[in-house]
Amino acid sequence: MKTGQPILIIDDDASLCQALAELLGSAGYEVKTAETGAAALEVVRQESIGLALLDIRLGAESGLDVLPQIKMLRPEMSVIILTALGTVENAVAAMRRGADNFIVKPIDPSSFLVIVEKGLEACSLRRKAARLQRLTSSSRSIIFGQGSAMSDVLRLAEAVATRETTVLLRGETGTGKGVLARLIHEASPRKKEPFVELNCAGLQRDLTESELFGHERGAFTGAVDRKIGLFEAAEGGTLFLDEVGELDAAVQAKLLRVLEQKRFRRLGGVADIEVDVRLIAATNRDLEQDVAEGRFRQDLWYRLNVFTIELPPLRERRQDILPLAYHFLDEFRGGRTSAPRLSPAVEEILLAYDWPGNVRELRNVIERAAILCPPGSEVLPIHLPPLEASREALQKTTEDSPTASDTAPASMSMEEAERRHLASTLNAHDWNLQAAARALGLSRATLYRKIKKYNLSPED
Repeated sequence: MKTGQPILIIDDDASLCQALAELLGSAGYEVKTAETGAAALEVVRQESIGLALLDIRLGAESGLDVLPQIKMLRPEMSVIILTALGTVENAVAAMRRGADNFIVKPIDPSSFLVIVEKGLEACSLRRKAARLQRLTSSSRSIIFGQGSAMSDVLRLAEAVATRETTVLLRGETGTGKGVLARLIHEASPRKKEPFVELNCAGLQRDLTESELFGHERGAFTGAVDRKIGLFEAAEGGTLFLDEVGELDAAVQAKLLRVLEQKRFRRLGGVADIEVDVRLIAATNRDLEQDVAEGRFRQDLWYRLNVFTIELPPLRERRQDILPLAYHFLDEFRGGRTSAPRLSPAVEEILLAYDWPGNVRELRNVIERAAILCPPGSEVLPIHLPPLEASREALQKTTEDSPTASDTAPASMSMEEAERRHLASTLNAHDWNLQAAARALGLSRATLYRKIKKYNLSPED
């Protein structure tokens, strides 16, 4: 059985329904049938149908009347009209109303299956576009890229957005956790209510408690007035706690109480305040290790770790680097009618760099390049800042490369960073050029040119 959405045959001719069902079934599709418009609409309401084969004549009914009702229920669903030769005009009219194609009877099996496959592909694309549109409606949002890793992230975000579930976002600094938290909020039933965020890193205990829960007048020195906390400010909406692993132990205990009981007290207060807030938390720390070492409460960890989404670092999804770079170029084009292009040399540099600051660092690099690049020119290497290799990436390169210096500096020239990264990747793939090129996000020809440029060999 093929994966994907079922196909619905809507035809009052039982023998034709059976023949088409057998043909589609033999091709691996799941098939549903309906002989009337009412029966078809009931199936569409209950099933996630990918494509409908709709006869233009359903006894006393007209397929033209059923079509808009189907599209109202499932706008992204593909509809293919089945028609006799004499009603082709009506079939064309149906396409103007939203049908994807029409097939003239008698049906040729081979061309029929091709049209069906294209119809299912069109439905899949429309559903993906609708999903991404829901998740990227914010004017502050950025694209995440086109790779499968971020597609999985968006799929998980869409799945949990409509629930009340607590979400934990994990990933390195700069991977887009804050952006994803806002997108989840805007795709949720709480989207018209407040989205409130707090970065917990570096805040003292009293300040963090006051920010989250508020305080009464006189609760501590300097508390001259009552203050409303962020939990109250986010009532009915979403509270996003970034770097939640940095919270003080006492604040962790209070946060746990809010998650368990949906109530809290202001600092210096005696009355409980009930709250209806959805929590999204984020961290770049290894919370499991923090729990094991006593720095983070195990019970709070269980409460936060209900639905976890991992955001991969940019170095692990190099296919996203250039689409993101061009997106940022368009964002920073200023008053220009069109954004500048990246020169081939710049594209290679961006693809070779490990981006320890992830998407945030890439955005900053492209903003600088857009400012320095003259109108009508390509972005050249001279427009890029001196990119530094992260200590972690450099250490890995030193360990992987037999000839790497044991006293390599914490930063290096872009060319040296690129050379070491290429050597490390080639050695990691036993000099299989096709596998190494895929890992680097380069074509095999480009990788071969770089090997010659840096005079690399398996001994490096």
